[in-house]
Amino acid sequence: MKKSLLPVAFLALGTATFAQVQNGDFENWIKKSLFNHPVSEFNTISSNHEIFMEYDEINVSQVENGEGSAMRLENIPTVGGVQPAFYIFGETPGQSGEDLIFPGGMNASDPNVTGISVDMRYDFPGESSGFMIAQFKLDGNPVGPGNMGTGTFFFPISGQQDWENVVFDFETTIDTQYDEIVIGFATADLIGSDSDFPEGVWMEIDNVSLMNSTDIVPNGDFESWSQLTPLQTPVNMNVELNLINPEFQRSTDASEGQYALELISQNYDGFVQPAKATVGNATSEGGLAVIDIAEGHSMFSFDYKYLAVDDLAKVELTFYEEAGEAFIPVYGKIFELEPTNDYQSIEYSFGEELDNNFVSATKMSIEVSSGKAGESNEPNSRLLLDNMTTSTALSVFSGFTKLKSNRIIAVPNPTLGRVSFDMGKIHRGSYRVYNHMGHQIEYNRFRNTRYITYDLTDLPAGVYSFRFYYDEGIRMVRVVRN
Repeated sequence: MKKSLLPVAFLALGTATFAQVQNGDFENWIKKSLFNHPVSEFNTISSNHEIFMEYDEINVSQVENGEGSAMRLENIPTVGGVQPAFYIFGETPGQSGEDLIFPGGMNASDPNVTGISVDMRYDFPGESSGFMIAQFKLDGNPVGPGNMGTGTFFFPISGQQDWENVVFDFETTIDTQYDEIVIGFATADLIGSDSDFPEGVWMEIDNVSLMNSTDIVPNGDFESWSQLTPLQTPVNMNVELNLINPEFQRSTDASEGQYALELISQNYDGFVQPAKATVGNATSEGGLAVIDIAEGHSMFSFDYKYLAVDDLAKVELTFYEEAGEAFIPVYGKIFELEPTNDYQSIEYSFGEELDNNFVSATKMSIEVSSGKAGESNEPNSRLLLDNMTTSTALSVFSGFTKLKSNRIIAVPNPTLGRVSFDMGKIHRGSYRVYNHMGHQIEYNRFRNTRYITYDLTDLPAGVYSFRFYYDEGIRMVRVVRN
């Protein structure tokens, strides 16, 4: 009697069909070409890093001055207003006002330096002005004399001038130990003023050097420029485009295929900001990004690896009913992901939970984060995501149906230990095994074989999911271990 029930038990468990969340395998990326930037031995940054991603414009560029290349900085109009220009031999500060500290900078140590020499021309009409700033640091902290706080010299620039050498005189030697200097130029007072920025203000600079110093400003003559490495953005994903502190990247450390999405928590002046991404395309500017729940689909799964010490990443699902043109949230689910050095898998039967809570949904949103907002305290926590899919629930039916050529048959099922899979016409691929908690417990490849045998003897009783990947798609079989 028990033997005759085995085929029926298999058909009751069946196989599930999968639908890849559009680009849920993160194999499709869009390459965005970036702008030219001065070549440097250390990090340098300009206003282009900010406005190019938001407005597709640049206001710092390479120009000719009759003796070679120079740099032009100019206030330009955009749909978001007039954007002032800046260039820093270093990085942007996290603070504001006179307490600012510029990260990075060039290596320097000569205590005899007395000022900054620059060839420049500019046009600051009316009351408009720009500035030059220099900051000396030791172990990342400002040191020595300054006219705007410790180690910091600030010089306003105004009026009009054709090409001429300008010396920004410190009126003293630094005469203290330091290991870095940051030099910056801007076409507006970005530090001490909140007034609107006038359009068309500009300056051109060349031959930046340190006065009375043996230290040299690398590429201070702006002769060497190169295009920044193109930015790769994932298709069907909303990510924060930040060239200064990149919060995501295309990773080759994938669970399957070539690529995965990697989110990276960033440290902003002591405050850790988790990186976020949402699946799908927003219906309008600032609108909700949702995906359709395919008919009959009630399972959601994904693979992840979380490289952190004691942080928690997050995947948040929200389910919606449509009410005209509006989406009404009816249910939510949050997965908190602990650190792991290997890929793990999560399977979630949202259909069952929605039924248990007497709600229905036609759309869902998926938001992922490399940390818990407001609680994360680990910079550089890295969350890798791959293989986001939705699938049908395992069909329950009576009798027999005609098996498709890519149907996978598991015998015996239920089993006391060993189970064999008849792969039919699927002769090569890979498979993953998951326990009832949705955690992956094994990964194997197969080739040139019709039958695969797996031993569950040493594993606890329960339901195990076998997910098979092959050229034409994905199949899943659930096996009961008695």
